[in-house]
Amino acid sequence: MFARILKAALALLLATGLCQSTCLAQDAITVVGSGGSSPVPVFHIWGQEYNKRQPKIQMEYLVLGTSDSIAQISKGSGDFGGGDVSLTSQQRSSGNLVELPIMLIGLVPIYNVPGLHQELRFSGSLLAQIYLGDVKTWNSPQIAQLNPNVTLPDLPIKVVYRTAGKGTNYIFTDFLSKASSRFHEQVGVNIAPNWPVGVATERSADQSPARGRAV
Repeated sequence: MFARILKAALALLLATGLCQSTCLAQDAITVVGSGGSSPVPVFHIWGQEYNKRQPKIQMEYLVLGTSDSIAQISKGSGDFGGGDVSLTSQQRSSGNLVELPIMLIGLVPIYNVPGLHQELRFSGSLLAQIYLGDVKTWNSPQIAQLNPNVTLPDLPIKVVYRTAGKGTNYIFTDFLSKASSRFHEQVGVNIAPNWPVGVATERSADQSPARGRAV
């Protein structure tokens, strides 16, 4: 989480309950945050629980993405931001920002193979090859080697990834760069990577393809 220094001080006062005199002087206080979609469930629960203790204080969190959230909070729009990428030295100084670690998240690649009901196994190296465009079909030898008891269809792999500016891009490319030196050299760790293959897609809570397990 990142916040302007003065706003961070305000958030600390709210958390410790030292702003009761201020709260009494106003009808309501809304603490506004923005950022990635990953921390939404946590902020929602925290906001609800704190509101039970301090009914005049509410939390509002807008899903804008990590990059847009940093830009907004740097301009003084909002009280805090939630993102998956550490601030750069320039962002800290120019935006007068501080950052606080608040949670750990797990990022899991997902897949959907028509007609296949068995769970597939993936390695970091295999995922890097898929996102580099080296592995193009589901019955490729690299996939078959990790899934010897699965009948794999001769179907093309349609690669999708998050849109530019999303913190999950940074996390995923960091993982792939550690799993593959060639991926690190060709794509690297980036919040807006230049993917060699695939198409960008927005997050959808309505889709529920089968899940893969990295090995």
